[in-house]
Amino acid sequence: MRSLLDKIIRSSRLVLAGGMVVALSGCAMIWKSTGDILVTFGEAEMAPYLFTYDDIRMGCMTGEAQTPLLMSFAEVGSWPEKLGVLTFTTAAVCMQQQALEEELRYHREVRAGNVSSAQDARIAQKRLSAVAAKRLYKAYTLMNEKFGPLEEGQCPYLRKDLDELVWLVGNISGVQALVADGAADGTVGVPRDIVAKVERRMKCLDNEKWWGAPMGVRATIWSILPQLAPEGAEPWKVLHESEQMGFEQGVRLGSAFYAMSAYSKGDNERLRDAIRNFAANGDNVDPQYMMMDTIAGVLVTGLSDLLWTENTGKRTPIGALGTFWDDEPEESEVDIDDLL
Repeated sequence: MRSLLDKIIRSSRLVLAGGMVVALSGCAMIWKSTGDILVTFGEAEMAPYLFTYDDIRMGCMTGEAQTPLLMSFAEVGSWPEKLGVLTFTTAAVCMQQQALEEELRYHREVRAGNVSSAQDARIAQKRLSAVAAKRLYKAYTLMNEKFGPLEEGQCPYLRKDLDELVWLVGNISGVQALVADGAADGTVGVPRDIVAKVERRMKCLDNEKWWGAPMGVRATIWSILPQLAPEGAEPWKVLHESEQMGFEQGVRLGSAFYAMSAYSKGDNERLRDAIRNFAANGDNVDPQYMMMDTIAGVLVTGLSDLLWTENTGKRTPIGALGTFWDDEPEESEVDIDDLL
């Protein structure tokens, strides 16, 4: 009798274990199907829709909120890497904005002679820059995972516009990661060879199709690291051409690259020109890529805010982007009849 009972118990355990395996397998299939649907919807609908937004805060908060959920589906066999490049990049914008706020606070405290508060602002800026660097570098590595491994000088197979846009954004994020890591005293350890790789990889994109941005990225790198420039290259000429192409096509990334290059070289005359030109060419923005132009605007406005804060203690006044504190006042003719 006990032998029969033992057999029944063992059989029950086997049935239960088998049921659990089947149930878990079923759950895994459901999770993967859910992930596949989410990724497909994200690439086909959510990403293009988000690109039409001009609310940068909404874009970066979407990146912060959605990225963990999105990337978790990689664990069950889905492929969210392309969307991850975009969401990690937009999430980094939040940190970059907060780091900028601390940098502006630093300059205000220096002007006021508050040494301890200035030091505190600088520490906060470095911490936030480190978080931004991590997110940007993650975007870059996800891009490599999706389109790599590649041989030296080899271009990836980019089947559609989203692939090309992810390639563009991911490579730009790699350069930005290095810049942010520099602001954080190198605490993240972003590899320095990224810059040379990005310079070469921009050749894989049609410059005219993507608003002059690929050549703008290359020229920005040439201006900062002349040793990476081809013989006879004229970085500022190329940056100007990229700027104009962006104005004509409605996505002003080239203007942002021009401004960042001028700022990195300490060329305030070119920086002011870039800010003025950006502000004067905002009537032709491509509604399909409003978010990309808005990110460019955030970068340019941030540089303007730095100039204003360093010199006046306050950021760019509302509606005054493209103007400066020391501009000559415009002469205006007053009709005496209007005063009567």
